[in-house]
Amino acid sequence: MYQFLSLFLAASALGNPLEKRQVSGTSTVNLGNNTGTPGHLASGFIYGIPDTPNQIPDHFYTDIGFNHGRAGGAQVAAPGRGWIWGLTEYKNRFASALSNYQTTRKYGATFIFLIHDLWGADGTQNSTAPYPGDNGVWTSWDNYLTQWISDMKANGATTGLSVDIWNEPDLGGGIFWNRSLAQYLQMWGRTYYRLRYGNFPIQTAFQETSNSVHDRKDLPTAKLIGPAFAGQPDASNTWWTGFLSFVASNASVPDEWVWHMEGGGGDMEGAYGALYSMLQTYKLPNKPVNIDEYATYPEEVPAGSAWWISQLERVNAIGLRGNWLSGTQLHDFMGSLVSKASQTSATAGGYFPNGDFQVYKYYNLNMTGHRVGSSPSADLKLDTYATVGTDLVRVLTGVRITTGTWQITINDLSAVGLPTSGTLNIRTWSFPYPSGGHFGEVDAPTDLGYYGHVYSGNSVTFPVYQTDTTTAYAFEFAL
Repeated sequence: MYQFLSLFLAASALGNPLEKRQVSGTSTVNLGNNTGTPGHLASGFIYGIPDTPNQIPDHFYTDIGFNHGRAGGAQVAAPGRGWIWGLTEYKNRFASALSNYQTTRKYGATFIFLIHDLWGADGTQNSTAPYPGDNGVWTSWDNYLTQWISDMKANGATTGLSVDIWNEPDLGGGIFWNRSLAQYLQMWGRTYYRLRYGNFPIQTAFQETSNSVHDRKDLPTAKLIGPAFAGQPDASNTWWTGFLSFVASNASVPDEWVWHMEGGGGDMEGAYGALYSMLQTYKLPNKPVNIDEYATYPEEVPAGSAWWISQLERVNAIGLRGNWLSGTQLHDFMGSLVSKASQTSATAGGYFPNGDFQVYKYYNLNMTGHRVGSSPSADLKLDTYATVGTDLVRVLTGVRITTGTWQITINDLSAVGLPTSGTLNIRTWSFPYPSGGHFGEVDAPTDLGYYGHVYSGNSVTFPVYQTDTTTAYAFEFAL
């Protein structure tokens, strides 16, 4: 913080601070490009909800605008290994998932049910664990789905529900799926038709129409989403091409296109562009995109979170933070957004926010009005998300886990009623990452004060000094 402040003071004394440093790239904001009403699309996370209701106080969920949860009972206390180990172990996992569903729905959020976890394939299963359709036999899987549907209906857990039919089947090492692509596609088609149309047989020529006699039966309002691949869309990836070809011929198109962005590389515009191209190839509809796991653990810091928020908002993608914790911590801490003194206790209270939480709180509560278009720096290291409210323009800024100097250019200032030249006083907030890391307490962002930037030509450019790999910044100026 002190280094950042000293740079601003130095800028005042020395003139243009960019003359003193090598600029790596520029992120551009266009105030004249209205991209719609903010929906805090990235305010979701996988697991992270305690199985004890109301353990984390309400305001932590409402402050961030929590809108998507995702769970399926993985890694609960024994005996709770899932369906493949018997009905009792299934019921214990189901109880956890049901509690998480109920908490999610309390805040009006959508719950994504991970039925592969409830089955027992959560990455902790042994090498002899069975998978749906082994040796061409589907009896256990069919019975499992019947049991699960019955339990969901009995507990009134069918609204606000999405179903990930299987998680990361393409991931190397057989962590979640240890069978062939062909068997996975059989499982997808069979499950899709079972959940959507009861016991309707799989027919490659079937097409749903508005007056179809094959009405949705068991889960009439649930969304069936997928494929939830670990790899992003790629025309050279046989899992992606195989899946898209299959759902096109099988009429089992998901309600949302889902994949994960946790590899530490890539960008959302590139991934979305690849998907769109392949959808055209296979003549498939351009459904909503859901990245229901995003960010590596080192990226789950204020700078990384701001970068990912910007990426997801640009392509209107739903996003859920990945969860890199395990055991009791997997079912706690809201996906590494909050902490408490008893970090190993499954039931202790006393929660407090971390720096990441403050980013999401600002994103939800402060960034109101309408969104405006932005573009990342050419090196994809700096990115911005910007809104125009009734009082302020706000620009949330994150550098993707590196240090250096970048700059932000804000164009079309006259679109928000500002003169085309003059001096613009910009207020800066920092979102720090303390010594406690993911478990460190941060009660509010830090106000770094105002700095006046002289500008002309209807645009203003100012520097971003990223002196560490974790701090995010927000820049504000009055209309």
